[in-house]
Amino acid sequence: MGLKRGHYGEANRVKTSLINLLLADCVPELIANEVPFLHGKRSADLVAIYEGLSIGFEIKSKLDNLRTMRAQLADYQRVFNKVYLVYSARFAKSPEIEQLPKTIGLIIITNEGMLKIHRKATCKINLDKKALISALWRKDLEALVANSISMEFDDLQKYVIKNKAIKTIQNQLVKSLKDRYGAGYTLMLQEKGEKFIIEDLIYITGIKKHQLVF
Repeated sequence: MGLKRGHYGEANRVKTSLINLLLADCVPELIANEVPFLHGKRSADLVAIYEGLSIGFEIKSKLDNLRTMRAQLADYQRVFNKVYLVYSARFAKSPEIEQLPKTIGLIIITNEGMLKIHRKATCKINLDKKALISALWRKDLEALVANSISMEFDDLQKYVIKNKAIKTIQNQLVKSLKDRYGAGYTLMLQEKGEKFIIEDLIYITGIKKHQLVF
């Protein structure tokens, strides 16, 4: 097994445990896998929606490193109301994690492969307009702008940034994610067995970054 294949296999095992943890509590309105944002420059490992608020999860398994973690999480915090880092116990004493903002929630992957919530995330409402818009497609922006058919994509973005409130844009993003991933998520809930398994990830995985067309 190559490193890349092993890396994704390990990440998917963690995702499976995380999804089972989420489903065992209060079933989210949505769970989506590998959600692109910042025009596809980033992908959230998992996104969950609760009561109209978004939660982004970044996973650092035992096969990962922490080189890009701080920049990744900073971008997550521009788009998602709550952000969690899910990380291997081998990083537990890492200064990179200990120095993270207290607003970021922490979930430890124990040596036995269990998940333990170390710190809950703080909810952030005042998000970054430009970053929120970077996760919206043209049809999403058109839903916010009357008589938008003749407008160029860049002009649509500029209009929304200038004229729409952060909450309006955030609500549109939540709606858009439900439109993109909701049918698969509903089917997953209907078809899964007693527990979510790795093979169920296909239901909640949408378009890939390299397939994005804005």
